[in-house]
Amino acid sequence: MSAAAVDVPTDPRMGVTLRAFVTAVANDLGVPVEGGSQRLRIEMIADDEGWTLRADGIGDVGAEPPGLPYRRVDLLMGLFPFVSVDGSNATIRSITTA
Repeated sequence: MSAAAVDVPTDPRMGVTLRAFVTAVANDLGVPVEGGSQRLRIEMIADDEGWTLRADGIGDVGAEPPGLPYRRVDLLMGLFPFVSVDGSNATIRSITTA
């Protein structure tokens, strides 16, 4: 079994670092990294209840990748309390606790 880990601050600006990490590890493990579209738009909105991330152009997160036991949407739904997917667009909402 191969493994890799990265530890970064909980800061939305770390998204680029995390994407580079996941792409590099996936390539090393021989897992294909698909692109959803030629353009990706990510919007992060914070309010008093938490944050909302909207991503457009992410590809089919409901598809079952070959060689993996789960879909990307399953992983998202396990990590966040609210996930909504419509085609290649997703909205993820996290609620902060007081």
